[in-house]
Amino acid sequence: MDRRNVIKTAAGVVATMPVILVANQASAAGLGPVLAVISHPVKDYAEWRKVYDSAEALRQKAGITGAEVFRELKDPNMLVIIHRFSTAEAAQTFLNDPGLKEAMTKGGVTAPPSVILAAAV
Repeated sequence: MDRRNVIKTAAGVVATMPVILVANQASAAGLGPVLAVISHPVKDYAEWRKVYDSAEALRQKAGITGAEVFRELKDPNMLVIIHRFSTAEAAQTFLNDPGLKEAMTKGGVTAPPSVILAAAV
């Protein structure tokens, strides 16, 4: 795989949410910051948002350097979350954090997330 291309894959079940990138490839390649684009449906956006906002400490612990939340235009309960990390290792640690899985369940995520990780080139 050309290391300048986007590191990309699909995620597993919310309950077990496996990490979906080979973290060392991005760092070893000397690539820049890592962007995680996560999408998943939720039962109710307002309820999910309360849980997301209450998980700020989890994001800070993970070293997230930027975060944005988007709602699909045709389905306001389909979300796209963008998190920025300084390294691929930080992204992988966050995606494996049991606290993240717990927050997703508590927030009413209704299907396995889709995750795309990309490193700046």
